[in-house]
Amino acid sequence: MAGGVTSRTRPAGSAERTSRRSASAAPPKETWVEQTSSFVGFFIYLLILKSFFLPLFIIPTGSMAETLYGEHAVHTCPNCGMEYAVGWQEPANWMSPAAYHPRAVQCPNCRFQQFYDFGKPLELTRQGLERAEILSEPLRPSSGDRIFVHGWLFDRPFAGLAGLGPARWDVVVFRVPTDGQTNYIKRLVGLPGEKIELIHGDLFVNDRITPKTPEARRSLWFPYYDHDYPPAEASRRVGYFPRWVALAASSPWSDLGSRIVHFDGLDSGRTEIQFATDPRSAAEPGVVQDVYAYNEPRSELTPNPVTDIRLSAEIEITAADGGYVELSTTKGSHRFYARLSAAGELIVQHQSAPDAERETWATLRAPPRGAPVRLALSHSDGVVRVERDGRTVFESTAEQYEITPSAARRLASTDTRPTIRIAAERVQATLRHILIERDVYYTSDVHVGANGSESRPLGVQGSPIHLRSGEYFLLGDNSPNSQDARYAFARPGQDGVGPHLREAAARGEFQRGTVPADQMIGRAFFVYWPGCMPIMSRGPSLMPDLGRARWIR
Repeated sequence: MAGGVTSRTRPAGSAERTSRRSASAAPPKETWVEQTSSFVGFFIYLLILKSFFLPLFIIPTGSMAETLYGEHAVHTCPNCGMEYAVGWQEPANWMSPAAYHPRAVQCPNCRFQQFYDFGKPLELTRQGLERAEILSEPLRPSSGDRIFVHGWLFDRPFAGLAGLGPARWDVVVFRVPTDGQTNYIKRLVGLPGEKIELIHGDLFVNDRITPKTPEARRSLWFPYYDHDYPPAEASRRVGYFPRWVALAASSPWSDLGSRIVHFDGLDSGRTEIQFATDPRSAAEPGVVQDVYAYNEPRSELTPNPVTDIRLSAEIEITAADGGYVELSTTKGSHRFYARLSAAGELIVQHQSAPDAERETWATLRAPPRGAPVRLALSHSDGVVRVERDGRTVFESTAEQYEITPSAARRLASTDTRPTIRIAAERVQATLRHILIERDVYYTSDVHVGANGSESRPLGVQGSPIHLRSGEYFLLGDNSPNSQDARYAFARPGQDGVGPHLREAAARGEFQRGTVPADQMIGRAFFVYWPGCMPIMSRGPSLMPDLGRARWIR
């Protein structure tokens, strides 16, 4: 039996001969020289694997949050109960991490702010803060994510093969052009030979809006308001109160302040609820902005309005008289609908203007009434999508709807917020896990340094960048707080051309804001050791949060 171990009887009198044969057949013990050679060989093997095939990196900063975490702390909001990550500077001395503690934190779900007093409670007390707004204990820092990188995919001959070399929307590691030694990690958005322009937060390639891959799109949907965490009160510091409100004075909608929302209207006509954020008015549509909990709230970081959103809910229709439950959202003057009919149909509709007739884009079969359905309606990158139970069942085409560069510029100038609503008619229904997400918004702000120097962005609206052969354009997912291609990877006042590239730049062979092909290291693909946590309240971060080990998309 090959590779196995069998037992059998032996004839009497053969024990001594068998013992001698066994002793002579035993392999000789390796000498210390041979053992050392084996260890060195194994070490060299690991070194080659690490250097050329699977390099290992640690994320130091939050420029790729929420996809990847640098040094951070995890905090739970006392107002809504949501847990979120806060960016952290890596302390020079781990025995005194409080010196690098963020002064303020802000919940991404309800905008409730809290402040740390750095051991001087009177300073915050005199500002009229309530007890819940003061962090009584310092947050506990965790280290950055540790990742694997495909180190060979960008080398010849693999770089020229489809699916192996650099591809748009991949998260990649590269040597930053400012010095040629420091490794950065960003998302690849521009390829050689392309014209790149960021308009109204979206990516336009060669004057056409460019959708993300399904994997990148899932990574770049940021939770904006999760109704599983309804806030207890409005944020005093921001004047922000996210909630769902009924638009009619007498409405069959109930439990809007709780996690599970009900509609009891078998005899009721169409009635809507709307997402609102103004504490003083329920009639105004809620604002959606590119707020990152990871960034410390600062007055100079003004959030941008976002109109690419995703609305989803688990819908269970328990009784009906020919009715429906419907999700809807807007982009500029356009309104989009996803209607779940009690008769077993999913209807996708479009309205080009508030007074225009609805146009039916698709009618799809839905599960029978009574089975809960996870329904999602989204608009991103000029495409309307409907998902049912996690699977995309509809995508709009350019013939049905398209955003051109001129239309995107008009939208950028109007600052029209999306109107997000849920409607129902002649049904009894229960809605759970109502969630609003927002797409990444690539900002075009001028960065100002401490000395007053400015960095004007590249590749943004009105200032497109034309990539030449062997040039790539890369951006951070944490767009308001990312030192990326828009700013030539340089701080205000810093030269974006390192010593190793100055001669090439003088010859016109290097363009600021791009990364040359020979500076690309590889594609990040797995977080193998996520966010180490400290064992003690003050001590090095050693315990990994293994629940966050994941593929990088």
